[in-house]
Amino acid sequence: MNIKKTLMYSSNKKMNSNIKITVITSLYNCINYLDGYFDNLTKLSNTNNIEVLLLHNLPSNIELSIINQKLPSYPFVKHIIIPKREGLYTTWNRGIMLANGEYLCIWNVDDIRTPDSIIDQAETLDKNQDAELTYGDFYYMFKYPTPSNVLVNNKDFLIDKRAFFRSHQIGCFPMWRKRIHNKIGYFDEQLKLVADFDFQIRVARTGCIIKTDKVIGYYLENVPNKLSSNLYMQTTERNVLYLRYGTFDLFNWLTIVPILKHYKIYSLLYNDKKNNISKQFDSYKVFIGKRLPLLLLSIFRQPRFILAYIKHNILNK
Repeated sequence: MNIKKTLMYSSNKKMNSNIKITVITSLYNCINYLDGYFDNLTKLSNTNNIEVLLLHNLPSNIELSIINQKLPSYPFVKHIIIPKREGLYTTWNRGIMLANGEYLCIWNVDDIRTPDSIIDQAETLDKNQDAELTYGDFYYMFKYPTPSNVLVNNKDFLIDKRAFFRSHQIGCFPMWRKRIHNKIGYFDEQLKLVADFDFQIRVARTGCIIKTDKVIGYYLENVPNKLSSNLYMQTTERNVLYLRYGTFDLFNWLTIVPILKHYKIYSLLYNDKKNNISKQFDSYKVFIGKRLPLLLLSIFRQPRFILAYIKHNILNK
């Protein structure tokens, strides 16, 4: 990943030099959400110490026109053009490297953050100096920009740490300290859908995650053209993580062929380099070795996986 060669800046405004929080937003094919996104930026409760990085993949002329009209009203926003489309987590990693903030957070263009969410999460990290990441609860949206009444109540890390190794709990609005990347690396760019779950597991290994006990946003769910609707890819990638982190009792052996063909289980890919997981996960071999007996439990789950495969891939065709 060569930032200097692949990025161009469309805003020449001088940014606030006293940046504490960097908001990372990846854009691609986003025309339906731009007006709503900027409207919600206007509602943020405090932007004095915030910078927003709009990382724009393969922008259309219409998208550029809309953004260029809006930028003068948002001095804390920087528009970064990426001439070729790349993976979501590659874009996030670019944002991390460009960020000036001590705290980093995600705001997807088709989601909505509550006006106080960024400040609330920053206050959580301020008050808990040993914590590396904070998250919160959110509502689903099934049609943008209308929130539903379906609340996703994530588990509290301080009560149930084990859950953070087995399922995605930090949701779509995490905030974390930039410094954590020096210890555990970046998002795994070979993953298309679950690199944030992978990142969660590595942060959880530090034992330093804390919940901001508020609703912090609204997530657009069940939209056919979203990559996250690809259940086959999502299932395969989750099973990569079950192998990588020893959650063997949940492993679906039907996914082993595509995993071995397309993924490096024990490597993280970022900055165009393979990084061995054992170098960024303390006592990794010991951690995995203690979990090998769980392979026996996976045997008893396979009939259910086989029946599910027959139902969804044979009978429903």
